[in-house]
Amino acid sequence: MSFTAVVSGETAITARGPLREAAERVLGRLWIDEVPVRLASEDPSLWPSAGAAGAEGRALCWPSQPGPGRAALDRAGELRRQARADGLTEVALLGHGAPARAAELIVAAHRLAADDADDDEPGSPIMPLTVLDGPEPGPLLRLADDPERLGRTLIVVTGDDPGSDALRRVLDGLLRDGLGLPSAEVARRFVTVAEPRAAAAKRAAEAGHPLIEAPAPTAFGALSPYALVPAALAGADVPALLDGATAVLPSLTRPENNPGLVLGAILGGAVRAGRRTAVLGGYPAALPGIARWVALLLEETACGRLTPVVQDGGLPLQPADDLFLVTFDGRPRQDDATVTGPLAAQLVVWEYAAAVASYLLELDPLAPRHGAAPLTLDDGTGEPLLADGAAGQAVEVFTTVPELMAAPDLPALVDALAARIGADEHLAIVAYLDPDEARGQGGQVRRLAALLAARSRRPVTVDWGAGHPAIWNDHRDGGVYLMVTGNVVRDVPVPGRHHRLGMLQLARALGDARDARAAGRPVVRLHLQNRRAGLARLLDSAREGD
Repeated sequence: MSFTAVVSGETAITARGPLREAAERVLGRLWIDEVPVRLASEDPSLWPSAGAAGAEGRALCWPSQPGPGRAALDRAGELRRQARADGLTEVALLGHGAPARAAELIVAAHRLAADDADDDEPGSPIMPLTVLDGPEPGPLLRLADDPERLGRTLIVVTGDDPGSDALRRVLDGLLRDGLGLPSAEVARRFVTVAEPRAAAAKRAAEAGHPLIEAPAPTAFGALSPYALVPAALAGADVPALLDGATAVLPSLTRPENNPGLVLGAILGGAVRAGRRTAVLGGYPAALPGIARWVALLLEETACGRLTPVVQDGGLPLQPADDLFLVTFDGRPRQDDATVTGPLAAQLVVWEYAAAVASYLLELDPLAPRHGAAPLTLDDGTGEPLLADGAAGQAVEVFTTVPELMAAPDLPALVDALAARIGADEHLAIVAYLDPDEARGQGGQVRRLAALLAARSRRPVTVDWGAGHPAIWNDHRDGGVYLMVTGNVVRDVPVPGRHHRLGMLQLARALGDARDARAAGRPVVRLHLQNRRAGLARLLDSAREGD
């Protein structure tokens, strides 16, 4: 089957078959509406939230916008040199969403490139960067249990999320009380990136932390200070990245041979044609994590109208008419669509494409996300319907979905859950657990996703409970929600607050479950009295129907 390719420099986008036809049907509208020029000029008439922000005098992070990130580089360079002089050799990023994952992607790609380079090539080493994006105690405890590592860690706080502030309070207390550092020394170990009027900026000023100002955060943050400052502090060659990104920008203003416009037309056109699930796969080893960043970007901008699934488990064994495959460095004659290009170009093109797809779907990708659900210790379902397993290791089941309430045990519940997922739906696992693949529950949860996908013959997505975007969107996203919570063995108190991180995480999960159910989404929550044993029981239950 023939395919069409759009090539600009090192960037190439291809589409074939129905996906190409769907894109061709909407490209004319994008040209007539002058979307390339309007995006390049940050036309506030594109989206209501852009107009509202302009009226308030607030700058927003627009797609493919390198200016604010470049403006922050000098200050970031000064802070990196100071950090190296102070013996700080690791970065902990307290942030969430697509910008935080973009920072992780940038650092991982630069670290891999540095490892592959000649040993004699000059350049400073790339520091490890760890993203802490929720109140799960596990990653923080691993840092606290290693005083030497904690003592050489630079902490970057991005945005104004209450969860990030809780982690900031904990780390501040660990540095003061655990390591005995004086206030001036503690202040040198924090950097804040925030909008000038944000509460985080005020807290940074009060604590004496360096502040780098940024536009109001949106999903389009890969080239913003929210991603680039932590990446620069970790030692990534951000100036070179921005030079590469800037070289791509002229191609995005053209009505023709515009890779971002074509990719956006592929995504938006596919959804308009009834293909609502994008399978992201074939990603190159040179860009580790790019598929996960793209998936989060699309989740946050498509408001549930498009479901991205990363091709590393959680996929059905048989294809379906509503799925389409987008591969990184893939096979143009076999894959539905392919995207090829260096990291800088991919960051630019994917953000631009997500904006174009949102325009085609009449969505507002710049709109602020809904605030977090009210914290509660009751998800509104009452006592557990059943507790499957031995005392202290049982899996407790909570749901109000009629088809699931009659299940007598966990295997029967898994059967009913798989049968409940419709032909045009997917299962969304939202795990309020430790995502580490080896030391946490990441490996077990992903194996569970693969088994449930095989059982239901539908895609299964996995998100970790740091504000799952689809829960907050205004569109029914065709998802059945499986929320997984669990007891913590060791909890961490939050200085200045009357709660601990594990309790905060559970309260957030229960509030999310209430909100998702109130929005009409079918929800089942499984609470693990013992995380590892409970997940092992879940995996056994999922295998019983194979």
